[in-house]
Amino acid sequence: MRRVIRVITLGLLLPLCPFGKDEEDWPSLGYLRNDYKSVSVVAHVLIREAEITGRVGGYENWRVSCEVLESFKGRFRRRDIVEYFQGAEAGLKKEYFTGEKIVFLLAEYQKEKKAFRYSVLENSTLPYTEDRARKLRLIRRSFVKKRSSAVW
Repeated sequence: MRRVIRVITLGLLLPLCPFGKDEEDWPSLGYLRNDYKSVSVVAHVLIREAEITGRVGGYENWRVSCEVLESFKGRFRRRDIVEYFQGAEAGLKKEYFTGEKIVFLLAEYQKEKKAFRYSVLENSTLPYTEDRARKLRLIRRSFVKKRSSAVW
């Protein structure tokens, strides 16, 4: 009898446990909005090439070349080729820098080269999912509405 009660209790409590949560819902809209506001460029990209350009302590600096598939913020458009830099813990496999990603890029103008240098906002690169793209399109529309409704 006790065993039956335990099984029923476990069955009722199991749906409340967070370990079954689908990772595609993460990150939240608020989290994405915060990162969106912090950077110059947000894009869905296809990584073409990645190589280590240097090492400092336990970290590696990667140069990544990618093609823009969809731009959510910034000056880049579909099919533009973008180069950016990303720091990562030493030993990260090159496979991490393959496929489709959503990147949040900071822009720094370099006077001597008269060009921008892009780097990833720390801990912001995400694998592409349709849910994340939908949230970013919603954020983009909300920012466009705010700019167009501003009184000059």
